[in-house]
Amino acid sequence: MSADSRRTCIGCRTTDHPDQLVRVVTEPDDGGRRAVLDRSGRLGGRGAWLHPSRECLDTALRRRAFQRAFRAPVDTEGIAPELDALLSSRTARRPGARVPTTAVPGRQPARSDRTGDHVHTRVRTGKRVREPMENR
Repeated sequence: MSADSRRTCIGCRTTDHPDQLVRVVTEPDDGGRRAVLDRSGRLGGRGAWLHPSRECLDTALRRRAFQRAFRAPVDTEGIAPELDALLSSRTARRPGARVPTTAVPGRQPARSDRTGDHVHTRVRTGKRVREPMENR
């Protein structure tokens, strides 16, 4: 995703970069649809974004934000254990580390994670181009 992209957390309703949020999608279940975390960032369908915190999850569940975001009844019972597992795996790696939740192998990290890059606009085409600082 571009450095400018922002998504809204359905829990606290603040916007943030997608690397700071967790994407939630629905998949078919026995009688309807159930919400699951999209850890790979590649699952298809309509998605909802959520900060990886219990506060935002509790707020979203209380406000029925998942049903509103997916425009259908959704089973949300499995989200809390998945989010707890994600949070425990993040803290087990390195306490206090900021780990992108939607990191995909082969995809470049967010602009804020890259050092030494510079974005400028080409004069003739008007396109934004990212070039390493040593090439300027």
